[in-house]
Amino acid sequence: MRQFETLAIAVFVFQKTGNAFYVAMMLFVQRVPLIPFGLVFGVVADRFNRKTIFVLIFAVLATEAAILGRLASQDRLEIWHVGIGVFINGVIWTTDFSVRRPMLAESVGDSRVGRAVGLDGALMISALALGPVIGGGILQLAGMQGVYFFGAGAYLVGGILALTVKYQRPIKAIRRPSFVSDFRTAISYARSRRIIIGILAVTVIVDLWATPIRSMIPVIGKGELGLTPLLVGVLVSSQGIGSLIGAAVIAFRGDPKKYGRIYMYGSFLYLIPASLFSLSDWFAMSLPLVFIGGLGLAAFSATQSALVLMASPPEMRSRMLGLLAVGIGIGPLGILNIGLMATLYGAPNAVTIVSIEGLIALVIAAWLWPTLRRGENVSPPESTSKPNIELP
Repeated sequence: MRQFETLAIAVFVFQKTGNAFYVAMMLFVQRVPLIPFGLVFGVVADRFNRKTIFVLIFAVLATEAAILGRLASQDRLEIWHVGIGVFINGVIWTTDFSVRRPMLAESVGDSRVGRAVGLDGALMISALALGPVIGGGILQLAGMQGVYFFGAGAYLVGGILALTVKYQRPIKAIRRPSFVSDFRTAISYARSRRIIIGILAVTVIVDLWATPIRSMIPVIGKGELGLTPLLVGVLVSSQGIGSLIGAAVIAFRGDPKKYGRIYMYGSFLYLIPASLFSLSDWFAMSLPLVFIGGLGLAAFSATQSALVLMASPPEMRSRMLGLLAVGIGIGPLGILNIGLMATLYGAPNAVTIVSIEGLIALVIAAWLWPTLRRGENVSPPESTSKPNIELP
């Protein structure tokens, strides 16, 4: 639904305003909540029943979609309504890191965390291919009211499925002195584990310099390669196909013990083809470069959360994933950066500059955190936390 709505909203906003800036701002508004709310929800998830939060998330999403669908059916839907909806969805997305993914890890056990989260990453990447197609089709057939009403129904089904999940948190709730104390504990633990700092550093690098490059692929395809809309679509889809294949291979064949190496070198594999793509003026060369970049994206995305989960004890996972969400939230700044450079120097030059900056930053990260590039064990030391006190 996230990919479904993103495509439909982008088309609606552009048709309504004729301004690509407003479309970019919707993506910015969707990603910004990750920074202030990432660690907040990590702390909240440690204090309350995750299943209850999970069900409430779907209830909020279904209600929001139903309200916006009603406005659209009455021809009263405005850009600011859509913006509020996008912001709410962005806040909800933040909980995916601190609620759903720790639930997944706790449900399969520590020995299968890597493969389970890798499979989850493959499924999420598959949504990049399916979601926009479905969203565009429903938008064309039924308008924005159809998009939102379909979403309300889907979220309702999601809530029912969440209710049926047999989940019991393996760690009892504990009485903590304050939220501030939980924040300090999270920061202190992350600082004490160099591997977590390394994972967060690579996350910031990729989301600041690599991820924004995706927005320039159709611009270069149309403006520099002179492709038809169909071939532009083929070019963009090749990255999604590469990502899906890469994520599936990692989920089913990848060794979780080597996820650190896959994560680090996958990040390089994401940026190196991008730098070459920016120099290519031949479609037959550009297509495989974008595809290879998709493989790198899969290696980065499918192992990212798994590494944080494997590197953290159960009582710290929500908060560490909350910090990961904060790192991912840096991405919108990269989108603004590459957009500005594309305006000043053209899209190909912007991609060249950004990819080289990102590669330099990755080289520094690989030197500072050799554990990742060597693929060494990332498991945490045994928990030394005090016995849990069950809340009344």
